Amino acid sequence: MAGRHTASLVTASFPAGGAGPAAASLLRQCQLAAAAAARACAPALAFLDQHFLPLCLTSGVAAGCAFPAAGVEAAKLNLSTAVTFCMFVIAGVQLRQEEAFKALQAKGALLYGLVSILFITPLISLAVLQLPLQPRELVLGLAIFCCMPTALSAGITFTQAAGGNVAVALLLTVTSNMLGVFTMPFVLPAMLGGSLGGARLEPGPLLVRLIYSVLIPTIIGAAIRSSVPGAAALADSKKRELARVSALLLGLVPWTQVSKTVAAGVVLAPGPLAVMLVAGVAVHLSYLALNTAAALRLGEVAGPKGARDIRRAVILTASVKTLPVAVAVFASLAPVLGGMLGVALVPALMAHLSQILIDSAIVARWQAQARAEAAAAAAAAEAAAAAEAEAAVVAGAAEQRRLQVERDEVAVVMAAAADASGGRRRRRHQPAGGDPQGQESQSDAVLAPAAAGAVQ
Repeated sequence: MAGRHTASLVTASFPAGGAGPAAASLLRQCQLAAAAAARACAPALAFLDQHFLPLCLTSGVAAGCAFPAAGVEAAKLNLSTAVTFCMFVIAGVQLRQEEAFKALQAKGALLYGLVSILFITPLISLAVLQLPLQPRELVLGLAIFCCMPTALSAGITFTQAAGGNVAVALLLTVTSNMLGVFTMPFVLPAMLGGSLGGARLEPGPLLVRLIYSVLIPTIIGAAIRSSVPGAAALADSKKRELARVSALLLGLVPWTQVSKTVAAGVVLAPGPLAVMLVAGVAVHLSYLALNTAAALRLGEVAGPKGARDIRRAVILTASVKTLPVAVAVFASLAPVLGGMLGVALVPALMAHLSQILIDSAIVARWQAQARAEAAAAAAAAEAAAAAEAEAAVVAGAAEQRRLQVERDEVAVVMAAAADASGGRRRRRHQPAGGDPQGQESQSDAVLAPAAAGAVQ
């Protein structure tokens, strides 16, 4: 598409008529160069489109390390608060509440999913806090990330790609993030305990900040979707564009926070960062194992395929954690973390990226299995159709043979009738007593039913 667009621009630059052979040759060369450039850029553009969010996050971290002064100035403008507010307005605009209610029939799956997201998976933060790493903000950042509700879009996106029950994933996402605003202020202090260096995490102020930064903007976005004419259709048709805007906004958060950390002179050694990367991967794999084992015990709903689709939705949605809500929580903990807020944010970013990569691989495997099953089903259907066609041919041949036998029988009877009629004509010219015409009529009366029965 890019090549055709570029070629059209080049063609417009050289209008037909009044151009000599040299101009036509130059035009052709430009068109070939534009097509070659489009082909060369196609893999890079596809990679950018597929990994837009991870690239935004890593770019934000890199920009914070390379240009900390600009990030510090942006942080002074309270950019993180505005960014968080806008992200959740966008999330609210994209919430399709009417589809979420379709999942209410899967009550067992929904109940387990909510309990797993809000109360079971945060328990792994207790193990994370035992890691003997310095600075402690690295460990604290991953522990906080473990206490978050499910991702705002990743679980739904992966469920849809895997052929799972999107309605269940959507309802789990909406409900857990709404309830998480009220559960996290109490779960976080219980999980973190004394890991804040003597500082106390008060549930009340954290609850108020989460209501202002998460719940209210989400409600505003949902109200815009339901009350503004055409907003829902526009949001659904521009889903990719809104996701990119949200990714760009999210990338600004690590830029400002990492900039403040770098400006404060904090240096992170590669060793602790590598350990935190491995720990983030281990946490997500633990979530997947736990939720897979539990989902396999869920009762079947709407048949085996419906149960499989619900299990996939629960596994994918209950195993991922949200980064935007984590950013809002980190911003609420700024008085406690101070200049080390950027350090605490880094393991959350790495864990978020690792869960996206791992789930992408899982979904790709499920898609390959689905394609194999579809191919096997198509082959079976084709074989059944071929067998049915062959049976139809055999049945047709048998019917033709039966009809031929009947035609032969009719021909024999008709030949016999003709022979009998010829005999009567010969006898008619012979002298004999009685009535030849009456005998002929009687003979015809006897032969006619026989011929009619043969035809039938």
